[in-house]
Amino acid sequence: MRDEKDKTKLIIKVLIAVVFLLALIVLYLAVFQQQYNNFVNEKRTEGINLAVSEILAQLQTNGYVTIPVGNQTLILIPYIPPTGTENLGNQTQ
Repeated sequence: MRDEKDKTKLIIKVLIAVVFLLALIVLYLAVFQQQYNNFVNEKRTEGINLAVSEILAQLQTNGYVTIPVGNQTLILIPYIPPTGTENLGNQTQ
């Protein structure tokens, strides 16, 4: 009789522990992970804005930007599209 009471108490304790663990997992997924993802997205946006502003500042200062990509270099220069009046003198008929 005593063994059955002990088994029942043990089963109840194990079930309470499992429910508590599941509640912690749900709390993590619902609250903490969402806050962490929001933090990561804010920092990603901040990094992108910082990189773009640095590229634009270097472009305005030097007139070009070099970006290393692996073992190659990407050179960015401002593009100034030709106007219609510049091409009129070069046309021959």
